[in-house]
Amino acid sequence: MLILALDSSTSVGAISIHNDEGLVAEYNLNLAKTHSQRLMPQIISLMDDVGVTVDDLDGIVVGIGPGSFTGIRIGLATAKSLAQSLEIPIISLSTLDILANELVYIDEYICPIIDARRNRVYTALYHEVDKLGLKKKASKDQMLEVKELAKIILQELSNKVIFIGPATKVYQETIEEILGEQAIFIPNHYDLPRGAVLGRIGSLKLKAGSQHELMDISPNYLKRAQAEIDWERKVKKES
Repeated sequence: MLILALDSSTSVGAISIHNDEGLVAEYNLNLAKTHSQRLMPQIISLMDDVGVTVDDLDGIVVGIGPGSFTGIRIGLATAKSLAQSLEIPIISLSTLDILANELVYIDEYICPIIDARRNRVYTALYHEVDKLGLKKKASKDQMLEVKELAKIILQELSNKVIFIGPATKVYQETIEEILGEQAIFIPNHYDLPRGAVLGRIGSLKLKAGSQHELMDISPNYLKRAQAEIDWERKVKKES
């Protein structure tokens, strides 16, 4: 089974190819170029390096956010187009799941955070593993103010919590002010979603028989786009 995994919901274009034996290759590019410029060339380049074509694929795995609205749309459109044209199964995953499973062998609670701007983050809590050996959600994906998140953890948990994700650099000081030594921050090379992790999760789920209908897969935005909010305000003012 040859699987293509891709996620473009953050600044990183994360892609990988997996077969029955595991990871074959991955690219993780954190560059200034937009995903619309680089995602398909990145996929083609990786396939060329591996020596396969899209016709060899047996399944697609895609990260659906939360994160950048534009990045999510680009990645999801690319993945769905490939799955539809090739008539192969597709599975979608929260980008928070990708981050949490960077630390799949860690026993502590894991709290991935992605910047939602205005002192807010996209987040969820993870603890223990499921029957596939993947991190289990202890809370749903949600958007919270950083201070609110830290206060909830302080009130609800006595355990140490490992924070991971691209927003850790931005909000580490704020979180530590509330949680102190209860908050653990790890080296920042774990803070970006990796194609290898996404591919591993997706491969395990596809092999276990999981897949999603194309029409049922939608972006995991967690909030409305700012352009939509601005347009609604404009209409109200003019009416």
